[in-house]
Amino acid sequence: MTMTDTGVKPIPAYAPSEDGKPRNAVDEKWMRLHRAMMNRPARLAKKAQKIENSDRH
Repeated sequence: MTMTDTGVKPIPAYAPSEDGKPRNAVDEKWMRLHRAMMNRPARLAKKAQKIENSDRH
């Protein structure tokens, strides 16, 4: 990995395994983060719906 002029290392891109199963603990962490990111819009919509419903009652 090369250093830039500012001394900051670039972050390597994450590529999931072919079979979709984590290879190690780092893979497992990245897969959890990726799933959380993909589900975020649905979670926010669900939370907004819950707040809206509680305001009506």
